Amino acid sequence: MFSLIRAMRINEGPEPIIPDGHDITGRRVLSFPTGRTANRSCFKAFSLLKRTEGSQLLELALSLPIMLFLMIGVVDFGQAWNLKQKLADAAREGTRIGASAPSFEATSCAIPLASSPCSVQAAADTVKRYMVNAGLDASCITPNSPSSSDSTTSRWTYSCGNGVSMSITRPYVFAATGGAKVMGTQVSLTYPYTWSVNHILGLSGDDNNLTLPSTISTSSAMPNLN
Repeated sequence: MFSLIRAMRINEGPEPIIPDGHDITGRRVLSFPTGRTANRSCFKAFSLLKRTEGSQLLELALSLPIMLFLMIGVVDFGQAWNLKQKLADAAREGTRIGASAPSFEATSCAIPLASSPCSVQAAADTVKRYMVNAGLDASCITPNSPSSSDSTTSRWTYSCGNGVSMSITRPYVFAATGGAKVMGTQVSLTYPYTWSVNHILGLSGDDNNLTLPSTISTSSAMPNLN
C-alpha cells in the first residue's frame, strides 16, 4: 500500500513554483505585513526618520547667510555711527569758534584775502583741521574760498566733487526756550558713506527696493557770545 501511494506521488510530477505575491493561478495578490514583519517595517521607517547624518550641514547652510548679513550689518552701522560722531564733533568745534567771534564784523577778511568774514573763515579752518586729525578727507575745503554764498541767509557753502560739503550760517537766528530770538552760528556737514549691506542685498541701483542714504549729515548751532 505504501509503495502504491509513493508511486502515485512520483507520477504527479514536481510541485509548481508560485512567486511571492501571486496565487496558484498566477494572479497577483496584495498582501500586508502582519505580526513581526509589520513591526519590523515600522521600526525601519521610524529609524530612518530619526537619523541625523548631515543635519548639521543643512542647518549651517540655512543659517550662515543670515549670520554673515547680521555681522556685516553690525560692523557697517558701527562705522556709520563712528563717522557721525566725528562729523558732529567737527561741526561743534567750528560752531564754538564762530560763536566766540564778534556778532558784527567786516564783510570780508583781509588777511588772508577771502570773500567771507574772518569768523566764517576761522570756523571753516577749525572744521577742516578736526576732520583731518580724525582721518577724514577734507582736502577740498578751502577756508578762505567758499564755493558759494547767500547774503539773504548769511550762509557760506563749501562743496566738493567727492560728496563732502559744509555750510556756515552766521548770524543764524533761532528761537530760544522762552521764545526770544537769538543770534548764533550754525555749522552743517555732509560726508559720503558707502554701505556694504547695499552690495550684499543687491539693493544698489534698484529703485524698487529700499536703499540706505549715500551720505551722513550733522548740524550744530550755538548762540553768539559777543
